[in-house]
Amino acid sequence: MDRILVATDFSPRSDRALRRASLIASRVGASLTLVHVVDGDQTQRLVELEREGASAVLADTAATLRASDGIAAEWIVEVDDVDAGILLSAEKISADLIVIGPQRSRFRDFFVGTTAERVLKRSTRPLLVAIGMPSAPHRSTLLALDFDEASKAAGRAALAMGIFDHTDVVVMHAFDAPAAGMMRQSMQPPADIADYEQSQRADAGEELRALLSELGLPSTCQTVVSLKGSPARAILETANNADSSLIMLGTNQREGFERALIGSVTADVVRDAQRDVLIIPVDEPV
Repeated sequence: MDRILVATDFSPRSDRALRRASLIASRVGASLTLVHVVDGDQTQRLVELEREGASAVLADTAATLRASDGIAAEWIVEVDDVDAGILLSAEKISADLIVIGPQRSRFRDFFVGTTAERVLKRSTRPLLVAIGMPSAPHRSTLLALDFDEASKAAGRAALAMGIFDHTDVVVMHAFDAPAAGMMRQSMQPPADIADYEQSQRADAGEELRALLSELGLPSTCQTVVSLKGSPARAILETANNADSSLIMLGTNQREGFERALIGSVTADVVRDAQRDVLIIPVDEPV
């Protein structure tokens, strides 16, 4: 990972993103580009005033990063819609990672239409939503894997980015035991239901180990959890139990990002997480 783009609107949320991006850049030796997007839907006079003010702040911040943290830092001011400006800047510098702060509202119903949601929909580059307080580098990463091509591609991309080089890794898969509900309704003995669920767990574990071997991912820290409730809930609970500071997800762009994001596992995790979430979009058919 060589180039990181961090978006800022100079709010405390953006300060969180900048701090996280700085920690990552220092850890992996990447350069950092700060971008601020000026709303172009206003008078030219206001655009120029905002551009001038933003340029001064960004120049000072980049200079501080270079002098104090030893990070190669540059800056860009775009005039555009916020999400479009962020994505355009990412294209200009060929960013390996985009870092943004959390959505303004933490309430479920207000995720639609936020910058995070719009960037998630359109980004073809890895996106880190900096949700947790960035007091230290990520110490543990939870990688949520399914057995589809999107997960495989995301795992390969994460390896190429060096995501696992600097943290402990927990790889999880949430399995479903579809017949368990019917067995309970038909009053099957609890021992039979438990045996069935255990067999499903064992099968999922074997499949997960094969996938880790195929991808070359570490197999020492893996967990298979029963899917009770939504996949997002399983991911968030596992991250909490493992005390992971970063959740990594792969999302199929062709199938998922062109749809409304609300209702997807990715959106549910980002919306409800209390820790950072890294989304790696992949252009692979499910």
